[in-house]
Amino acid sequence: MKLKRCISAVLSAAIIAGAIPSGYIFTGNAGGAQASEYSIATSSGITYHKYSDHVELSNAAVSGKIEVPSQIAGLPVTIIGDNAFAGREVTSVTLPESVAEIGRYAFKDCRKLEEIVIYNKNCTVSDSGDTICNSAGSGSNAAVYTGKIVGTESSPASEYAAKYKYSFEALAVKTLAAATSTTSKTTTTTSKTTTTTSKTTKTSTTTSKTTTTTSTTSTASTSTTTTRTAVQGKPIFKLSRTEVYLSEAQNRKEQVTITVEGAEKLYSETVLYVYFDSRLKIGEATAGQAIEQLTGEQALGDTKDFIVLTTGGATDAGKDGLMWTVDVTLPADCKVGDVFSFEVGKSKYGKIQPLFTNFANDDKGKTMTKFIFSDGLDKGSITVIADPPYAMGDINNDKLVDSVDASVLMKEYAYISSGKESTFKDARQALAADVNNDGMADAVDASLILAYYAFNSGTDEKTDFSDFIKNRK
Repeated sequence: MKLKRCISAVLSAAIIAGAIPSGYIFTGNAGGAQASEYSIATSSGITYHKYSDHVELSNAAVSGKIEVPSQIAGLPVTIIGDNAFAGREVTSVTLPESVAEIGRYAFKDCRKLEEIVIYNKNCTVSDSGDTICNSAGSGSNAAVYTGKIVGTESSPASEYAAKYKYSFEALAVKTLAAATSTTSKTTTTTSKTTTTTSKTTKTSTTTSKTTTTTSTTSTASTSTTTTRTAVQGKPIFKLSRTEVYLSEAQNRKEQVTITVEGAEKLYSETVLYVYFDSRLKIGEATAGQAIEQLTGEQALGDTKDFIVLTTGGATDAGKDGLMWTVDVTLPADCKVGDVFSFEVGKSKYGKIQPLFTNFANDDKGKTMTKFIFSDGLDKGSITVIADPPYAMGDINNDKLVDSVDASVLMKEYAYISSGKESTFKDARQALAADVNNDGMADAVDASLILAYYAFNSGTDEKTDFSDFIKNRK
């Protein structure tokens, strides 16, 4: 029997034995690292909490029609967390079969929500009329939801709709089958749609400077990946590009991702040198679903600005998709416009070269290596951007325009009128307070906020603050 070599195993042994030239610090098996309770991932404006065996959708800074993916980084999305979509201007939300639980107030005050589709026949819904509603109930008034809930008959979803007298529509069997297929496709193409989301985020930030629209988000970062198309056998890397708000950037822990396409079941042996901006502090690397059937190792360079990631296996079990997620920490002195880049490149030492090949390391494998480390390379980045303005009238940024905001404004007006220093801790508060756009934050603005609060409190049909101001002119 002719023995074949396992390159990553040889490399790992060399790292441990100190046989590789100076420049490496061994950090252990990617699959064996001790994980915290959960890690955070962001995609298409949605924040996810990744646990060891499942993912929870925790916050969705989104609008319009949304299809929740069934998987993130190879793990099933099983829970829609408390308040996840609360107050968002979503019109339709589709939940895949993987989702087994909808948390308390998950879709509270979604005033434009017309439809929520629940494919899991056993998915539980938190028992409150405010969990799914266009406007929340208060006092003796029940929550209002004029849209429909779509699901299976005799399910928790149908029982929930019946209890709160919400419209319910049964899913057809064919629709269920089609949905399973669509969900899978959506998961596969998530990286392609995130680029559009990134552009939308930038547009919202620009628009909100006119103080005529609401663009506040609690999501601290938005990640995108490149959209190049790969050909099977000619693989390419795709590295994440992330935007982080300034107020959240200092010492922030972020994750950068390395994805491969065009190599489905074609590789096992890989050696990747990933170089980072020297201002970033590199942490642990975590293996993704693309290499879950392979053995992964990692080594940190002694210059602390690069990491070596390797895989190996007895069969070509490597897949397309997420190969690695690397934890990094941003510096404490971040400022708007800072760009922290990272890229896959060639070896600084020369003896052990980058590799992306099959187990046999035959001509096909060598061709893949040559292509991916030339035409298939990519660069990623983390960019610090300005914080978005608060929504008009929402001076304390709690996603509500009410008497509390008017009280905060009156206190500020009293302080300024008596020659004292401003009570505002953020310049964005002053922009949010000047609701009539006359260059001053004063009692007139406070009275308009109170009038809006009183108007909305007396009706089930909520009005945008910007529309309310326009109608009063």
